[in-house]
Amino acid sequence: MKKSTLNVITLALVLINLALTVILTFSLVSTNNKTNKLIGKVAEIIDLDVAGIDNSDKSSSSGGEIEDTSYVDVTNNGSNDIMISYTDGGRTHYAVMNVSLGLNTKAKDYSAKSTTINNGMKVIVNAVQTEAMKYTYSTIAASKTTIESELLTQLQDTFQTKCITSVIVSIVVQ
Repeated sequence: MKKSTLNVITLALVLINLALTVILTFSLVSTNNKTNKLIGKVAEIIDLDVAGIDNSDKSSSSGGEIEDTSYVDVTNNGSNDIMISYTDGGRTHYAVMNVSLGLNTKAKDYSAKSTTINNGMKVIVNAVQTEAMKYTYSTIAASKTTIESELLTQLQDTFQTKCITSVIVSIVVQ
C-alpha cells in the first residue's frame, strides 16, 4: 500500500512539475519576444547594425566589385603611418593612421587618375591630417566610419573623379 501511495504522489508531482514548466516556458518566451522587440527599437533609434544587416547608406564604398578594385596605400615620406599629435592637459597623445584608397580599375579615367593619385600623396596626407584634427584623441577611433566617408567625398572632389570608390582607415591611439 505504501508503494502505491508513493507512486501516486510521485506521479502527481511529475504532472505538477510538467504543468509549471509549460507555464514558465510560455511566460518566458513572450517576455523574451517583448524584450527583443524593445532592443530592436532602441537599436534602430541609435542606428545600430542588428543581426548583421547594414541599413545605412553611409557606406564608404560607392560601387564596383572587389575584383575591379585596386588598393593604393597612402604614404607619408616613405612610411605608411600618418602620425597625428594631440595635446590635452599638458599631455601629448598620438593617433597613428594607415590609409588605403580603393580605385575602380574599370573606370574610364583609372590609368590617368591612379598616376595623379600616386603623385599627389602629399595632398592626400594633408587631407587625412586635416580630417583627423576635427576630432579629439579620445573620439577619433570611434569616428572611423565618419572619417572614411568624409575623406572619400573630399578626395573624389579634390581629384575630380569617381574612380576612388573607397577609403579604408585604420587608427591606433596612443
